Amino acid sequence: FVQKPPDYEFEWENKKRTAPTPPADAAVDASGAPAEAEMVNVPPLFEAGAGSDSVTKKTSFANLDWFGDESKTFIAVDTPGHDDPAGAEIDSPEAREALGALAADLHNKLKAMKKVNTILVIHNDVISNRLNPATYTILKMVDEKFSRAGRSVWEHVVMAYSKCNEQDSTWRAGLSSKKKNLQAAIREKIPRCQVDVPVFNLGGASMEPPPPIAMAGVSTGFDELWTFLSNSPNLDCSELQPFEGPDVKWKQLVNDKDEAEAKAKAAIIYVAVLFKLASLFLLLFSRAFVLPRSLAAMAAAGAFGYVVYNTQDAAAGSMPRKPLYMAALAMLMINLNTVVDEIAILALFVSYIGPADLKYSLRHVNEVWIEPKLGLSKYAEQAGKGWNMVRSQLGEIASGSTRAASAGADVGAGAGAGAGAGAGAG
Repeated sequence: FVQKPPDYEFEWENKKRTAPTPPADAAVDASGAPAEAEMVNVPPLFEAGAGSDSVTKKTSFANLDWFGDESKTFIAVDTPGHDDPAGAEIDSPEAREALGALAADLHNKLKAMKKVNTILVIHNDVISNRLNPATYTILKMVDEKFSRAGRSVWEHVVMAYSKCNEQDSTWRAGLSSKKKNLQAAIREKIPRCQVDVPVFNLGGASMEPPPPIAMAGVSTGFDELWTFLSNSPNLDCSELQPFEGPDVKWKQLVNDKDEAEAKAKAAIIYVAVLFKLASLFLLLFSRAFVLPRSLAAMAAAGAFGYVVYNTQDAAAGSMPRKPLYMAALAMLMINLNTVVDEIAILALFVSYIGPADLKYSLRHVNEVWIEPKLGLSKYAEQAGKGWNMVRSQLGEIASGSTRAASAGADVGAGAGAGAGAGAGAG
């Protein structure tokens, strides 16, 4: 990237490199003189740009040479930024889905690579030097993902201040103390980090014409980064652990909030739910043992009449909910000789009350009235242990019977073979 007057906007300029040398017998021009090396433009492999949205949407990689030095080869992996705007609105399902997709993409591709040597985390605020929440999230993700790598991942992590360009001077103020403070902050925030993470200053932009403050002879960190990379051993990626990022945690918060609201609602409506449940059981009992089929048919006809009366004034497309349930119940008043109609009535009842309201109301009754007085959970736990013991013993008996049957079959087969041999001898 190059800054040029008058606006000094960052613009990409394709680097030039020498084209591959042609064969010896073709390396002459028409006059017989040796052909000059051709210069070709090299576009950027990883897209970069200034804007409100991230330009990296998927994890990608490339086989590169270190600043064109063919003796220094490496694989660069470019990942989406940890403060990608795709996940800014974390309370929306779309943002949580986007963050989940980014995390899954990074996880799967790192496992496919099987190993890495260096993890470079970019810190884009060298001025304030704050370890902001987005940077802390990526450090925590690295710590959790490589927790079973067989060695400390923090021996492979490098922090780098970005935008430390040679034509700028602001980032140089107090740089040494800033690096020490950042290292201390990382050790404090990440308990498993027991080393001082190296911190380099990197800059990829230049200015034309060069300003007087440019210090071309001063290293901007790339030499130190290559030394660290070339000396880093392999870090295993086959045992990567899942990371609960902001999307998962926010979803859990939403679920916890919904559950708390459902419990609070159940504490208010559980009496009404119990009354409706008792009415349902009374209806099923009367329908099965008390109400003759003729009266059931009359009740069904009356229920249909009620439905027609309540829906005749309803506007098109605005059918009330209650008459619909009454119509379905009227159809099921006549007792059939199967359990299908009872199951259908129960399903209608659960749908009418609401599965969540019914579940939390019954749970509230158990926690407030039944469990404190009867202590059924203790007996249920004992019954579960007893059932597990019985099941294991039945499994042992079944396996023993299988082995005995197998042994008997082998003996019978041996006897049959002996008889066959005797017959052959005869």
